[in-house]
Amino acid sequence: MLIRNGAVALPDTPAFVKLDIRVHNGVIAALGRDLPPDGEPEIDAEGLEVFPGAIDPHVHFFDPGFPDKEDFYHGSAAAASGGVTTVIDMPCTSDPQVINLDNLKHKRSIVERKAVVDFAFFGGVSSQVYADGFPDCMHELAAYVPAFKTYATSGSALFERLNHYQFSRVLEVAREVNRPILLHAEDAGFVLPAGEALRETGDSPRVFYETRPELAETLAVFAVSEIAETLQAPLHIVHIGSARAAEIVAGRTTTSGETCPQYLAFDLTDFERIGAPLKITPPVKQPDQKDQLWTRLAAGEIDFVASDHAPGSYKEKNTGSIWTDYAGIPGGPTLFPYLYSAGLRGGRLSLPRFLEATADAAARRYRLDDRKGRIQVGLDADLTLVDPNERYTVRGEDSFSRGKITPFEGMTLTGRVRTTLVRGTVVYRDGEIVAEPGAGRFLAPHNTGRS
Repeated sequence: MLIRNGAVALPDTPAFVKLDIRVHNGVIAALGRDLPPDGEPEIDAEGLEVFPGAIDPHVHFFDPGFPDKEDFYHGSAAAASGGVTTVIDMPCTSDPQVINLDNLKHKRSIVERKAVVDFAFFGGVSSQVYADGFPDCMHELAAYVPAFKTYATSGSALFERLNHYQFSRVLEVAREVNRPILLHAEDAGFVLPAGEALRETGDSPRVFYETRPELAETLAVFAVSEIAETLQAPLHIVHIGSARAAEIVAGRTTTSGETCPQYLAFDLTDFERIGAPLKITPPVKQPDQKDQLWTRLAAGEIDFVASDHAPGSYKEKNTGSIWTDYAGIPGGPTLFPYLYSAGLRGGRLSLPRFLEATADAAARRYRLDDRKGRIQVGLDADLTLVDPNERYTVRGEDSFSRGKITPFEGMTLTGRVRTTLVRGTVVYRDGEIVAEPGAGRFLAPHNTGRS
């Protein structure tokens, strides 16, 4: 394939460059002006901006086990419609959980028949795994997963939190196998008693927030990053929602962090207005946090942005109580478009920083950068073509995801994804998925260089 006349976003380049892109055998074979035709099909990208395919390094597709909530076809199709070409799925919300090699192989055998974008799996370490299977599970999974997910407060009864001593042991193994530990950072010593004390005082988004405020996040981030720093072990904080937590991460040498569009777009006043469609954990925070998170993201103090895609059904999101309403949103389709509209076009992110936040930094952290993350000769031809002039309104019912309830409902965004290519194959074009289920490939991390 030859993609002509696009405004191409190259790594470490402050502005778009008018270039042609030649693709051969799924990889970028040449970049240049007026490349001579070689009989291959062509795409005319005149008037479009060409980006490296976005990487969404935090999704919950619930597959296998709970495909009525989301499955790998619908989740990956929704991702592709938003310019995402690689997803990394969490270990703890499928059945079986990815806590050993047998489970990983079983999950892969099911979902690789459905995926339309490339994908990887995180491994997981819960208190149950720590009691039965640790540390052998980490050693056997390390060659197949880019990191291991853990919780500071329990994700569910089936995947419970680690205490600080267990974290220290897990971090020691992480250092040995050179894979980061991912932490859902909310301090159990705050969240659990706060929930018991406040649940009977009201049934509102604000009371729910008060059980998991900024302090609950920063306490967890400080404690576990201190352990990681002492051990010089790799740690990554997922879905950072508070500026102080981001500040702590930025001051560490072995810890990285991500935020999500929902923490950049919304705050507690929106949660009170929108209600359950914006219920997530950690919850969105006080209004002053958004601008501070944008500032730290722009400065590179927050490494990248992920969606935490985890949709709930209409019934789950409308139980009649904020305490029992499902916590999670279908964030994949709006990850890249929101960052493009509010960040790049909104003047909050430079072009190089936008590229890092949406693709390159996650590729490097998770050892996929030998194939993914940049428009560069020799790397996979994962490309997103955007019409910078088109504006559109987010409608959950239009999403390919099984989850239709989104807090971004009704938001108008500037710039529309027109075409998404994975390894040189068009998977999404002008509102339609054109790739067959199973077009996506499983990705294992490389073991060379430094993540």
